[in-house]
Amino acid sequence: MFEDALILAGGLGTRLRPLTYAVPKPLLPVGEKPIIERIIENLKGQGVKNFFISINYKGEMIKNYLKSGRSLGIDIYYVEEETFTGTAGSLLHLPNAIGRDLLIHNGDVLSNIDLSKLYSVLEEGNFDLVITTVRRETYIDFGVLEFDESSRELTGWKEKPTICFHLNTGIYGTKKETIDFLKKEKEKNTELSMPNLWDFLMSKGKRIGVYEHDGEWLDIGRMDEYLKVNDQYSGDAK
Repeated sequence: MFEDALILAGGLGTRLRPLTYAVPKPLLPVGEKPIIERIIENLKGQGVKNFFISINYKGEMIKNYLKSGRSLGIDIYYVEEETFTGTAGSLLHLPNAIGRDLLIHNGDVLSNIDLSKLYSVLEEGNFDLVITTVRRETYIDFGVLEFDESSRELTGWKEKPTICFHLNTGIYGTKKETIDFLKKEKEKNTELSMPNLWDFLMSKGKRIGVYEHDGEWLDIGRMDEYLKVNDQYSGDAK
């Protein structure tokens, strides 16, 4: 089971401006609590004890709010980036002392994910990294044609179909050995997005798995989403 987690909390939150001019996105309130506190409570309730929080933009505000984590019954270690190195770049700044598999969690999503299921996929599938996904559907209010692009001949059609797809939730599980490998292969301040990380690992023969979460998942990356989620949590007790 995951005992260590990395929360990615260093982004600029540009899509939530003007709110994030004054406050970093992870400290924006959802109901009566900041986003990051709700994430921590959920993960702590499933056995996570040690939290590594990657900070950059207005990082001191996050440190001043959470401090050492003792008031929440956890241990917090801050991973401070002098420059923004991307969503996966903070992995290169983790201390070498991490001795267990790691949960990675975006600092702007809320969910009721079952971490034991994610961990099982990581371990039983013998994957180096597992991406959590959620299934979504989009209804197309038009007929959709299928045709051979070379001959231009119609081969089929679907009348107002529902298209199914899977979203990246920003929640991952990874092996300690994967982090060790990455730190040997990449310079510390390398800019690295999550898709870049996937490409790199697969090019090196590493295996990436997918865990499909079928419960609640709420993204808080845009203003309309934030207002919707905040309304959903309004009235919660502290």
